[in-house]
Amino acid sequence: MENHNLKVLIVDDSELVVQRLFEILSEAECIDHLYKANSYEQTVELIAIYKPDIVLLDIQIPGKNGIELLSFIKHQYPAIITVMLTNMVSDYYKDLCVSIGCNHFIDKSRDFEKITSIIKSYMPVANY
Repeated sequence: MENHNLKVLIVDDSELVVQRLFEILSEAECIDHLYKANSYEQTVELIAIYKPDIVLLDIQIPGKNGIELLSFIKHQYPAIITVMLTNMVSDYYKDLCVSIGCNHFIDKSRDFEKITSIIKSYMPVANY
């Protein structure tokens, strides 16, 4: 049977956040590969190489910020599902990210546990 599991790229400059996400997501059977990046430039490289299905990204990252990265992803790879995972949860940032095309906007300090179910919701039906 062909493998339809998801590839997920985590973009955050906090090693603690990345480690916690790896712990949570490595238990999800729907995820085939987990990758991590901590800057705009590294993310662009990894997307070109691995073609992830889902990118979890923070607004505050080194180099260009996560909003610029979101814009790049949506223009160059519109099929990639994007989940903003940030502490910068004002309506301004949420509205801006949604207008650019993010699929989900998550408060990193309150809604961390929702990430797995969001990712599972994108699991291809063919695998069930």
